Amino acid sequence: MKHATVFSPRVLIIALFIMIIVLAPQPKVAQAAEIRPIVFPVLGTVSYRDDFGEPRTDHTHEGNDIMAAKMRPLIATVDGVVNWVQYPEPDWGYAIALRDSEGYRYWYLHVNNDNPGTDDGLGGGLNAYALDIINGATVVKGQQIGWVGDSGNAESAGPHLHFEIHTPDGTPFSPFASLQAAVKITVPVEEPKQPNEILPYGNFKGGATMAVGNFGGEAVIVTGAGPGGGPHVEVMKKDGIVISSFFPYPPLFKGGVDVAAGDIDGDGIDEIITGAGPGGGPHVRIFTANGQPRGSFFAYSLSFRGGVRVAVGDINNDDKAEIITGAGPGGGPHVRIFKADGTVVGGFMAYAPTFRGGVDVALKQASLSSAARIITSALPSGGPHVRTFDILGNPEASFFAYDVNFRGGVKVSAANINPVTGEFDIITVPASIGGPDIRLFSSLGVLTNSFKAFEPWWRGGYEVEATDKGSIYISANGRRASIRIAGSSSNYNSNPYNFNPDDFDPGSDLTREHWWRRGD
Repeated sequence: MKHATVFSPRVLIIALFIMIIVLAPQPKVAQAAEIRPIVFPVLGTVSYRDDFGEPRTDHTHEGNDIMAAKMRPLIATVDGVVNWVQYPEPDWGYAIALRDSEGYRYWYLHVNNDNPGTDDGLGGGLNAYALDIINGATVVKGQQIGWVGDSGNAESAGPHLHFEIHTPDGTPFSPFASLQAAVKITVPVEEPKQPNEILPYGNFKGGATMAVGNFGGEAVIVTGAGPGGGPHVEVMKKDGIVISSFFPYPPLFKGGVDVAAGDIDGDGIDEIITGAGPGGGPHVRIFTANGQPRGSFFAYSLSFRGGVRVAVGDINNDDKAEIITGAGPGGGPHVRIFKADGTVVGGFMAYAPTFRGGVDVALKQASLSSAARIITSALPSGGPHVRTFDILGNPEASFFAYDVNFRGGVKVSAANINPVTGEFDIITVPASIGGPDIRLFSSLGVLTNSFKAFEPWWRGGYEVEATDKGSIYISANGRRASIRIAGSSSNYNSNPYNFNPDDFDPGSDLTREHWWRRGD
């Protein structure tokens, strides 16, 4: 006779517990260290040891702490992309993750969050990350990506880099052997050109003005060097290939040059119009695309040295463009309209005559169905006040593009971004001290769209140019003169490199708590 086996409750509980352990998903286990071919991630004098796997309060240490002075440059260890960058600063501190072509990830924690020489925690992104360190950006080994700091839970430990390496499946391993074998450099390498980026002046850091013109059936970009460089104008294709290059003013002039493009003689081919920047006289000049002079005049008093902003377009449907000027800093907000030979055909004060901050100008040219409109904005020291006028100077729309208390000035452009509406759009950027907040408004001043370009923490000011086909060109001031093409439709991606941020996660295990705990 067979008897049923009887198990005690204690035995059943133990068996069930064992089954749960066996069947439950197991955490990733640190594997034996391998050596990755990297550049050492910190520049200068450092100290470190293999503290990978050491016990912490509720976990083990999954990286190596590299002790170094605050604000030492952090270096990209590999060629790859920025897999993730933390901004604004979370409570676990600023952090960067890179990914190489094989899928290995390299984590940098405790990136600096202080202003130089302080421990105030108020340094922001500008003192945490190098330029162009945003999600999806391309990096090359040896370029600077940030600065050593003590953000997050590193205040008591002192400034250092918590550095980790992960396999493509997210498994961490000790980076010590890789650090020991790493190539050490003494000077960071130059950052690479980014996708959709044009560098008209190499590493010149004064910014650039822009225009888009039609020179024989092909739309090309015209650039003018910003303050600090010579008055260098370049004409290039959208891929950055230079067609021509010239200096409209003496090469020793360092005030920068504004540029515009339009067909002033009705032959179907645009000319290039230039205005001297601050420090120069109000000298407006006209050139062919290959730099041959076609005319010039002074828009304001010869003694005025605030420079001049220029815009070009047909205001009366005669197929010959007029030139619109705005007085630069130090002059009244005087807008004037000229024929190509310098004949004045109109003018008005865009703001209170006592305002001396300068005025930017843009033009929506006339068409068979609509009249021309002149758009103005106050430059630095003025409020973010944008206005539109008819060609007689009668005011129409009036609005504030940014917070009414903002005093960094505004640059403007105008174009028919969305052909479906038939209405022109006004595009604005902060002229100085503001972030990369590009905004689109209707002709009546109603906000219709906005997006970011460049790093959200950059405050150097911007230039903008838009075309009727929907492309918006942005350049940042106070840094390498870089032009970014933001889009080719009215649906602009908030990511300036057109990457999908969802493609650049630092790993599924990288939760908020993970960053916080792993970095100690």
